[in-house]
Amino acid sequence: MAAVTAKDVMTRDVKTVAPDATLHQVAELFAAHHIGGAPVVDAGTGALVGIITEADLLNEKKRHAAIPRMALFGFLLVAEERWRAAYDEGFALGAQDVMTRNVVTASEDTPLSELADTMLRRRVNRVPIVGENNVLAGIVTRGDVLRGLHAAAAGGDAP
Repeated sequence: MAAVTAKDVMTRDVKTVAPDATLHQVAELFAAHHIGGAPVVDAGTGALVGIITEADLLNEKKRHAAIPRMALFGFLLVAEERWRAAYDEGFALGAQDVMTRNVVTASEDTPLSELADTMLRRRVNRVPIVGENNVLAGIVTRGDVLRGLHAAAAGGDAP
């Protein structure tokens, strides 16, 4: 029996976000699809540029660190209350401001056991699967790995 690989268990219809998607839009996507993270993909090339998770949305330090970069130009021209309200509502910051840029990825041929090990070592819950030119092909979550390993141990086909 062949080893179970990422392509056997990955989700191919991945919910993604654009780098300029607001945090409000990202939160709506997560809620609507009951997901905890999404790859950030360049709309023109389909290349993976980052990943954003619920933890990124909740990380106040990351959000505050993004403020000075956004406020360099025009900061003095916009009333602080108005700027703060936009920030608080999630319209001022984009996915690119808080996403993780150094993404743990794998190829479609990566064995499931290797994916499991990587997820544990790197403390990630999902691994984008990329092909040529870093183009997103799918995503594997911890749940996918567990289902695949269980099916393999039971002698059945991967889910």
